[in-house]
Amino acid sequence: MAHITIETGSTTLCMSTSIHVIYPLESRLPPSSTLYLLHGAGDNASTWQRLTTIEMYAQKHNCTVIMPEANRSYYADMKHGLNYFDYMTKELPELCAHLFHINTSPEHTYIAGLSMGGYGALKCALTYPEQYAKAVSLSGVTDIQKRILDPEMPERMKKEMQAAFGLELIVEPESDLYQLAAKRASEQGNLPSIMCCCGSSDPFIAMNRSFAAYMQDTRFEFQYVEGSGTHDWLFWEEHLKTAFTFLFEDQQ
Repeated sequence: MAHITIETGSTTLCMSTSIHVIYPLESRLPPSSTLYLLHGAGDNASTWQRLTTIEMYAQKHNCTVIMPEANRSYYADMKHGLNYFDYMTKELPELCAHLFHINTSPEHTYIAGLSMGGYGALKCALTYPEQYAKAVSLSGVTDIQKRILDPEMPERMKKEMQAAFGLELIVEPESDLYQLAAKRASEQGNLPSIMCCCGSSDPFIAMNRSFAAYMQDTRFEFQYVEGSGTHDWLFWEEHLKTAFTFLFEDQQ
């Protein structure tokens, strides 16, 4: 395996940014699939590589893993900031396809993330279902309106939410996972398979249970996994296996 760190300029963000890539070298065949793996708030593009065994799973499944930088943007085209959502869904895939011999077919393109990144992964998949075969959220923010109106949220985080979603903290339909899912389910065409996974002691457990109940009543192929644990790397490391089993179950 190769772990590649890219420092590059982004025309969408109008700034330099980092991308970490795990690229399989052992196989004589090109990588069988591509996974965009999104970090949480307070983390960066390197965190998955530093704190989990993601490279082991990439090697096992001959999968390229692309880990971009999103700061604390909530993967939004921010009201008062940068267009991170356009970067993640448009510029980043084009750049990686140009730089690497990756599998770009939607049938073998996946997206996943934890916490803020879980929200980002679901938002990407529900906005552009034609781009991804599957999506995974680990401990994700599945109800963004409830999250940004949390009365216990520190003032610093409230300012971040206002930068992303606007001073009035009103979530528009294109940022609300429920409304995105309803819109996609009402349309014709294929839908990505989705898994949400959350710890029973996680502060986001209630919203994950509610979202799972909603999604299981739609035409999405949806799985929900709940296990012991909280909002930490012990849980996310343990459930990397859960995520990769779901992503590659058709190949086992």
